Amino acid sequence: MKIAIVGAGLTGLRCAIELREFADVKVFEKNSVGGLVSSFCNGYCIEKFYHHIFKTDKELLELIRKLGLSSKLVWRTVKVGFAVGGKIYSLSTPLEILRYPYMSLVDKIRLAIFTVKSRRREFGRFDEIGAIEALRKELGGRLLENFFKPMLNAKFGENAEKVSYAWLLARVAIRSNRKLRGEEIGYLRHGFHQMIERMCDGIEIVNSRAKIERNGKWSVNGEKFDAVVFTAPLPELGEILGKLNLPEINYQSSICALVSLKRSVSDVYWVNVDKANFGAIIEHTNFMPFEDYGENLVYLASYTTPESDFFKMRDEEIERLFLKDLGRFGIRSEDVNWIRVFRAKFSSPIYERGYLKKITPYRIADGFYIAGMTSKPNYPERSMNGSLIAGREVAEQIKRDFGFTL
Repeated sequence: MKIAIVGAGLTGLRCAIELREFADVKVFEKNSVGGLVSSFCNGYCIEKFYHHIFKTDKELLELIRKLGLSSKLVWRTVKVGFAVGGKIYSLSTPLEILRYPYMSLVDKIRLAIFTVKSRRREFGRFDEIGAIEALRKELGGRLLENFFKPMLNAKFGENAEKVSYAWLLARVAIRSNRKLRGEEIGYLRHGFHQMIERMCDGIEIVNSRAKIERNGKWSVNGEKFDAVVFTAPLPELGEILGKLNLPEINYQSSICALVSLKRSVSDVYWVNVDKANFGAIIEHTNFMPFEDYGENLVYLASYTTPESDFFKMRDEEIERLFLKDLGRFGIRSEDVNWIRVFRAKFSSPIYERGYLKKITPYRIADGFYIAGMTSKPNYPERSMNGSLIAGREVAEQIKRDFGFTL
């Protein structure tokens, strides 16, 4: 039996691992292997888009163990904060939160209670409710305008009003694994490329755009297969997209600049930024040791849409805008060693109100399957963990459909 998998991200690679003992598996990838977890190498390797692990990522942690990489896994407590008027405020400890001048004591108490409650909520119940309207009702206009709305605008831009409360509650719950000194997150020291490389062992990967057709059997680039698993973003399906009766899903795009600096921006790992061309500063070397890289590495993360003029800008224009905004935090041109811009045109679905009804099943037609960002494990927020689960579950579906022994 022959199976084609389109996309060599986490979902595609995990699916290939699960199926290779039952069938001849070929993976097609037009870009970098690893997808959003692919790396940039410069004497060391680091992800093009920032990544880290949470303690709740059981599937990911188990895979790391199976791949023999547990000794590389490290957990660190990092600082998180908010930038207002060019000044970065750490909001990592209870005392720092109490001292934060742009929120009243009453709102701080409300926020703390809201965070605790979010961990216990059943997210799907809030799928049809807008995040902004729900926050205004539950927490009041002041906390919405001064704290949540700037982050929603930075993340979703003009689509912020459409985002469901389910997404926001899940986001708060995921990011609330806090110690007294800050948030605890994990990382594979020296990079996730180690995990991607081991996942690729023994798998045939073809570096090519995949043209999918159906003439009796499914074919990819003219080669016939018994089954095709599509793990890339739905708009990449091309001509057959309109023939599959799939839901219309809106996507956001990511632009992430990786900057090498001669000095740190601050001692905070993750800073949410208001009114800038990027929505967050993620200082990687406030997470992993400077000695691993020999330079200060900072991500500047921005979210937009595939159709936006911003996404279509040349790298040089984005670099200029980003570095100009970084200057608000005391970074000058002489502090910059280099900057690289990375883009993902379809980096995530926009989790709009009613998105739960748009989740794609694994089996779309006889012999054709879809798994990845639009699968149930990636609701109401996509993650490495959810992508791995989707890869395993679509493989299990194929095993059932073709009578393989589970």
